[in-house]
Amino acid sequence: MRINKYVVVTGTVCALAVAMQGFAQTDDADADEPVVDQAAEKTGKQNAAKEEKGFDLLVRVASMRGTAEVMNPDVGTFEPMVKSKAYPLGSVFRTGAGGSVRAIFSGSESVEMSENTEIVVLAGENNPKGRAVRLVSGHIKTELRANLQDGQFSVETANAGCRNMAGRAEFALAMEGENERFQVHVITGAVRMEGPQYTIGALRAANTVNVLTTPNRVLSHLTGVSGDYKITLDNETDSPVIYDMSPKAVVKIWRDIAPLGGNMVVSTLVVSPTGKARHSFAYVLGRGDIIEGNGDIEPDPETEVQALVQTEEKEKKPAQQAADQEDKADAEEEEQ
Repeated sequence: MRINKYVVVTGTVCALAVAMQGFAQTDDADADEPVVDQAAEKTGKQNAAKEEKGFDLLVRVASMRGTAEVMNPDVGTFEPMVKSKAYPLGSVFRTGAGGSVRAIFSGSESVEMSENTEIVVLAGENNPKGRAVRLVSGHIKTELRANLQDGQFSVETANAGCRNMAGRAEFALAMEGENERFQVHVITGAVRMEGPQYTIGALRAANTVNVLTTPNRVLSHLTGVSGDYKITLDNETDSPVIYDMSPKAVVKIWRDIAPLGGNMVVSTLVVSPTGKARHSFAYVLGRGDIIEGNGDIEPDPETEVQALVQTEEKEKKPAQQAADQEDKADAEEEEQ
C-alpha cells in the first residue's frame, strides 16, 4: 500500500509538474506576443520616419562628365568635383565646356546640370527642411516627386523665384548684353513663379515663359512661349489684374523712381498675341489710392509714368512748402 501511495503521489506530482510547465509555456507565449507587436510597431515607425525623412543632409554627386568643380563653404576655393561624394549645403557647383553633373538631394529628388552652369545648393528660405537651388547661370533640369508638397523645393534667380515645384522642369539663365534672360519650361507637374509685381500661379506641362530683365529691374519683359496659363499683375489694390497668357502674348512692367518722395512708380502693359493692348495701368508702389488706366487702348508708358510722378509731386508739394515756411520762420527767429 505504501508503494501504491508513493506511485499515486509521484504520479500526481509529475502531472502537476507537466501542467505547470504547460502553463509556463502558455504564459511565455502570451508574453512573446507583445514583443512581436512591439517589433512590428517599431518597424512601422522606422518606415514612417524614412518616408518623412525628406531630403538628405548633404548633396551627393551621382554622376559627372567633363569639367566640374565645387566650392565647399568650409574650404572657400573651387576644387575638382568627386563622383559619389556628398557636399554640404551652401556649396557652389559649376561645370565647364562639355561638363555635366547630376546632384542628388534625396532618393526621389535630383538636379541635372548642363555645361557652363553654376548653382548654389541651399536650405529653403522659409523652410529649413526644404531645399533650394540658386541658379547663377546656365541650364538645369529638375526631377522631383509628382506629389512633392508645396514649399519643399524651389529654384531661385536674382529676379524671379520658382516655388511649390513638383514633377520635372527645365530652367535656363543667360546674359544678353546687360540684360538677363530667364526661361522656365515645365515638362510634368507644376511650378509657381513669382517676380516683382507679377505672379504665375501654376505653370503646368508644356507651359513655357521667357522673362527678360534689364539692369536694376527697370523693365521686366515677359513673353508667352508655349501653353496657356494665368498671370496675376499687381496694381496696389485688392483686385489685381489677371490675364490669360498664351504664346506670343507679352507683359511689360516698367519701374521708375519719383523725383519727389522717392516712391517707385510702376507702369504695366499687356499685349495680346495679335499685338493689341489688353491692359494698361500705372500706380505708385505703396499708394493704392494713386492708379491710372486699365483700358484696352494702347498706352504710352513713359507718359503714364510722368503723369503719376506729377500727381505724387502735387500731393507732396503742399507738405514740402509748409515745411520750408516753418524752416524759414525758425531761421528768422534765430537772426532776431
